[in-house]
Amino acid sequence: MSTDSPALAEVLDATDAAFAVTDQRGRVRWLNRVMAQLVGLTAEQGVDRSLPALLPGAPEAPHPGVVVPFRPSGTDGVEDEPAWLDIRCTALTEGRLLYRVIDITCWRSQEDGGDLRTDLLRMAEEDPLTGLPNRRTLTRALEHQLALGGPGALLLLDLDNFKDINDLRGHPAGDRVMAMLANVLRERLSDGQTLGRLGGDEFAVVLPGADEEQALEVADRLRTAIATVPLVGGANSTSTTVSAGVAQFDSGESWQAVLANADLALYASKAAGRNRVTVYEQGHYMDTALRVTVLDRVRAALHNGHLALHAMPMVKLGSGRVVGHELLLRLEDDRLPGLGPGEFLPAAERGDLVLDIDRWVAGTAIDALVDHPYPGLRFNINVSGRTLEDEDFGGFVLDRLAAAGVAPGRLGFEITETAAVTNLDAARSLAQRLRANGCRISLDDFGAGFGSFVHLKQLPITGVKIDGEFVRGIDYGSRDTVLVQGIVDIARGLGLSVVAEWVERSSQVDALARLGVRVAQGFHLGRPEPLADLLARPQGSWMRRPQVIPEPDGHAANSSQ
Repeated sequence: MSTDSPALAEVLDATDAAFAVTDQRGRVRWLNRVMAQLVGLTAEQGVDRSLPALLPGAPEAPHPGVVVPFRPSGTDGVEDEPAWLDIRCTALTEGRLLYRVIDITCWRSQEDGGDLRTDLLRMAEEDPLTGLPNRRTLTRALEHQLALGGPGALLLLDLDNFKDINDLRGHPAGDRVMAMLANVLRERLSDGQTLGRLGGDEFAVVLPGADEEQALEVADRLRTAIATVPLVGGANSTSTTVSAGVAQFDSGESWQAVLANADLALYASKAAGRNRVTVYEQGHYMDTALRVTVLDRVRAALHNGHLALHAMPMVKLGSGRVVGHELLLRLEDDRLPGLGPGEFLPAAERGDLVLDIDRWVAGTAIDALVDHPYPGLRFNINVSGRTLEDEDFGGFVLDRLAAAGVAPGRLGFEITETAAVTNLDAARSLAQRLRANGCRISLDDFGAGFGSFVHLKQLPITGVKIDGEFVRGIDYGSRDTVLVQGIVDIARGLGLSVVAEWVERSSQVDALARLGVRVAQGFHLGRPEPLADLLARPQGSWMRRPQVIPEPDGHAANSSQ
């Protein structure tokens, strides 16, 4: 059967049934007059649109027939009374599909009196918690707007840290807050702007005819409204914020592409610190494509044994002896381009993959300590900010140490000051547990954050590592000298160890020694080497003074990498 015949198309146009021909993806190649009226479009507007999106409930593959409740909309956009539709999908040649739709409302109404139809339609179209249009209704509204050919914008809104409300106050309280916030959003939109709930704590708004400036104005108005609403009354009143992504559209795009673009912009808002609005641009796609590729590589490396640890010596400046090694992560999958930790760790830290990585690092370090029981062999490993939120990480480490019979003091943990401040309670909890069982805890990049000395009072740490920015010019008689001296004096008064990083010149060693710094690390004192190579040397040689290497040109040799 083919609709290419003028006579056949004329016949199908004259019938009372709705017909459409689509490709295998459901994109309309042809539709008759009744189908166009049913979905509220002209025949020309319907071509290239997604029929399953315009006709929610329609099967996406050959099917003998389904009956669905549906609310038709005329070409003027005014919705009619709910109807019952019988939808059949038949396979044609060349991978095409024929849809036949018959309105059977008059037959079904004799059975249900209309009430069942209305109830089922509400269940199919509305989010039960908020009463807003659900995902498929919003998809239909977006596809319909694209078919009409006018410009517009899609706005995605995602509540920031809403999970905390459910965790701290329970899901019933979270449901009440969600319904309240839905009303706040609904009250601040105009007629013709469709607000829906996509699921979870994510909302979407279809803005017909909106340009970028108008979409931003709507997004900022909604964001401000959410931020000013108290979620819980009384002395413990709190509020939440919302991140937003905006994607403009025209008739040439699919609803899937528009939604994906808005989602990329929303992700950019989240990554930039939340509580902001971002408009989609091509760079967001490139960033996300790169991030996904990087994550795939790291995930494969983790499972295939292509992650490795390199050991950087920490050297006692007075004697030149190595007192321990910081273990640094490397990706060694032999693929191009090569990726350093500064390129793949940020991507891993945005999701749960970094949790698996941190456990792999800890487990590998402990295994090495088991295989080489020399007491002087001590490792420091880095803990990501995301792992601080992993309530089971401390137990995982302590259980592995106990099962292996490794003295906890041989393993140290470094937490960056920025990560600790971002999640102070979690950092304090993990530090307390690990330190109470004998592990060493250092505050890395110390001095980089605001109020650094206050954190010494709040966190149960055993040492600090001075941020390399203060060490970079320590031999030039700069203000760094005063700051480092203050850090050393306070740490010594609190009984904390001090390590300086980014030592790249012999003159820095002399300057640090004069200020009382006893341990340092950096390319001048010893480059990172594969942990396997370090452990292959004779026992005890690990602690010997490493060979001093030539000073690198410039400051490219950042030892934290």
